[in-house]
Amino acid sequence: NVESNFAFGEGGAGTWSDGKLTTRIGRNSRGVREVLETFVEYGAPEKILVDGSPHLGTDNLVRLLRKMRFDLRKLGGEIRFGAKMTKVNTNRETASVTGVDVVYSHSFERG
Repeated sequence: NVESNFAFGEGGAGTWSDGKLTTRIGRNSRGVREVLETFVEYGAPEKILVDGSPHLGTDNLVRLLRKMRFDLRKLGGEIRFGAKMTKVNTNRETASVTGVDVVYSHSFERG
């Protein structure tokens, strides 16, 4: 189904990979380091901060994403399963995003 398959949804196709992270340890930008530290805050093993080929595993990715979703909601964020963004609306004068167009389909949330 081109509108719904394993590559869609929470985490996208990466959720169902084997959990290897491409990080270039030793040459990471501050942003990459912050992502790895965030994974650790949500329960990933601390060794991903120093391993040359860090590995989370699919089971860990699913659990980490679920915890992140719950925290985003606590902070007032909305998670919209079944939503497909069809267009990013921008203001060319300010070079900023002003909104998105979304189409909704039936979906359900697990966990």
